[in-house]
Amino acid sequence: MNTFKTHLLITTSLKGGGGKSTLACALVDHLRVRNISTAAYDADGSIGSLSDMHATRNADGLPTEVQEPLTGVTGYNIRDESRNMLIDSLSHQYPLVVHDAAGGSLAEIQRVFDEENSLGKLVRSLKALDTKMVLLHLITPDTSTIESMAIHMDLTDRLGELAAHTAHVAVLNRYGNRKDTDFPHWFGYTDSSGKTQGGKTRARLFAGGGAEMSLPALNDRTMAILKSLQIPFIQAVHNAHLTIVDQQRVRIFREDFAAAMSPETCALLGVAS
Repeated sequence: MNTFKTHLLITTSLKGGGGKSTLACALVDHLRVRNISTAAYDADGSIGSLSDMHATRNADGLPTEVQEPLTGVTGYNIRDESRNMLIDSLSHQYPLVVHDAAGGSLAEIQRVFDEENSLGKLVRSLKALDTKMVLLHLITPDTSTIESMAIHMDLTDRLGELAAHTAHVAVLNRYGNRKDTDFPHWFGYTDSSGKTQGGKTRARLFAGGGAEMSLPALNDRTMAILKSLQIPFIQAVHNAHLTIVDQQRVRIFREDFAAAMSPETCALLGVAS
């Protein structure tokens, strides 16, 4: 385990719709249930899935006006001046800070210091604040998600010694119970001529000290009901509005997510395995 004061965990992708927010919801659920102080921030404001499922609510079921990041979710818009929350969230020195960044928001993240392509300045600030930024990338069979990860890795590789304040975790979205063979561009495959294709970004990830985990599959019906109920996974396991089958689907999802948190992944995220 390293000794950074804070780990800034950001779910990110240049493309939306890959399961990124489901990952953020599962991660916050997993950490808080284990009594690990985890501050949560939704870069899609109060309309994002993380806010929907983890915001604190009043007796009428409406989100409370003031959201404490350690118990609820603080919302902001990564596409306007409130993007400064990405750094301001570190002022409280919470050990773990989770941000669910909107899809395609890499350019906005780099504009925190009022300039384009200012990732170096952002990471210099992380160094001063004794913080490590861990980027969690959703990987699907679509090559665009792998290209997105490679672009992020290119940027951090150019940081020189500052790169020690960054890390990457590939999260394979197992939606539809996808197997390894369903990710040919990630794991690599042999084409009709016998030549090996793909797999380079995965090899690069491991060579750079990154980690890999899976986001387990969850039934579409069950997830849709959870979003309409606006409750976190832990509450869904015993919620009377869900059938026993739906409750058990959520229980299995949570167990599988916990199992996916390998010692290597936990070490990068700054939590005990």
